[in-house]
Amino acid sequence: MIGQISIHSEPAILNFEGKLGRYDIRTERPQVHIESRKAIVTMRNNGVGALEIDMSLTNDAIDGGSPESFWSRVYSQYKQMADDNIVRIVERGNTIGDLRIKGNPIADFAYEDFNEGAPDLQVYGPAYPDNTKISYTPAVPEIEVSDGDVNISVQTFRPDIQYHREYVKYYMKQYPKVIITPPAIDVIG
Repeated sequence: MIGQISIHSEPAILNFEGKLGRYDIRTERPQVHIESRKAIVTMRNNGVGALEIDMSLTNDAIDGGSPESFWSRVYSQYKQMADDNIVRIVERGNTIGDLRIKGNPIADFAYEDFNEGAPDLQVYGPAYPDNTKISYTPAVPEIEVSDGDVNISVQTFRPDIQYHREYVKYYMKQYPKVIITPPAIDVIG
């Protein structure tokens, strides 16, 4: 029988040890200088505003207003009143001419006219809460503004950076090796 050779190897092992370096950074705060000047505001008033009160509708509702508006209001109602009277006369004429109606319609109409009285004319204007018109126009003030200003100056400082080194150690923990074992030789036999 043929013997076999045995080969066994072990790798090299390097060992490293180290510590990180560190930075020291120091810096001064920046210096800020601020100078400001106020804005100047000048205002001038151009007198008082204008207050306008229109009471024409209120006067129309209280006492009929001016003679022109009073008679204009009365005359403007005559056309409608004439139209209503023509309609009433036609209706009464038709009633008088209708022979089926018993009694005396003329006496009834006279009694109606007596009790009714004068025609209803709207001699006063309508009374509303907003009849009086008030308007105010304010005076426009003159405003002048002189701008202020701000001066800002900043002085910065460079940072002081220092690096402190540490160490790195390395060494051979295990050297590489190869072990070859030859087969056993039988010399006796």
